[in-house]
Amino acid sequence: KCGNMTSSDMDKWMTYQGIDFLKDIGMKSGQVVLDFGCKHGTYAIPAAMVVGEHGTVYAVDKSKDVLDELANKAGEKELKNIERIAVKDQIKLLLPNESVDMILLYDVLHLVESRERLLAELYRVSKPLGILSVYPKHHEKDMNMDLDEVKEEIETMGFRFEKKCFKTLMHDDHLEQGYILNFRKS
Repeated sequence: KCGNMTSSDMDKWMTYQGIDFLKDIGMKSGQVVLDFGCKHGTYAIPAAMVVGEHGTVYAVDKSKDVLDELANKAGEKELKNIERIAVKDQIKLLLPNESVDMILLYDVLHLVESRERLLAELYRVSKPLGILSVYPKHHEKDMNMDLDEVKEEIETMGFRFEKKCFKTLMHDDHLEQGYILNFRKS
């Protein structure tokens, strides 16, 4: 952990650090992005800036309150390319097959009851060669798995491991360093 965030640190993340981070992991202008477990928009807001007006960000969360907060933040920044999707306990997304270029699965894998069902659904909506980018923050403590085991579990669902990067990223409103695992739909 790198200490508590000040509002200017969060502003920096939302205006350029987050944008640079997302571009670095493979996000491009015009893409369709799915931020699963988006919370307050720590990644959805910068993603909307990266994909631009010709791209779309699907912000998925089970809390209507955080989705409303995300909508307010997007409105303040005049971002019109974020679509909120509230999910209950079901993992079925009302998105067409092979419609998403990039999926962000950051700090959420340990919270999902059926990772197999989730990964199967993400595989369904991912375009051929689409990127699944995973930050398995709590893999050791809450999933009892090391990074290689997380990687293998995702590979068994049809995603091909592409790269592992050690990055500075945002977690619970503070910057920290961790491993990002990128996969491609194969």
